[in-house]
Amino acid sequence: MAEAKPDKKPAPRPTYAAEAIPSDVNTGVFLGNPALDNVVSCVIAMSSEMWSMRRRMKVMEAVLAQNGVAPEKIEAYVPSDAEKAAWERDRDRFISMTLGPLGNQGYRGFSEDFPKG
Repeated sequence: MAEAKPDKKPAPRPTYAAEAIPSDVNTGVFLGNPALDNVVSCVIAMSSEMWSMRRRMKVMEAVLAQNGVAPEKIEAYVPSDAEKAAWERDRDRFISMTLGPLGNQGYRGFSEDFPKG
């Protein structure tokens, strides 16, 4: 008679998170010029935000269309005062994240040791 096998738990799903690695992206100089580093940081941040939003918009537009919401109805929408305030907070967060690196003061060379403590 065959032995009963214990129930196998499904393998954990793969994740793409990495262990935290100390870095000093706000004061490090990676491309030889702090201003260039800051501009590249802005472009990367803005590009990732833009693609995330475009992809989400495509999903939302498809779901709305499947449920009978015409594009004209979306264009005619007028937000409430509470929505406007929430959107302004989100806009400010977006600006800080995407353009904030322009205010970084780079002075630590890329090859320098990360400060401990």
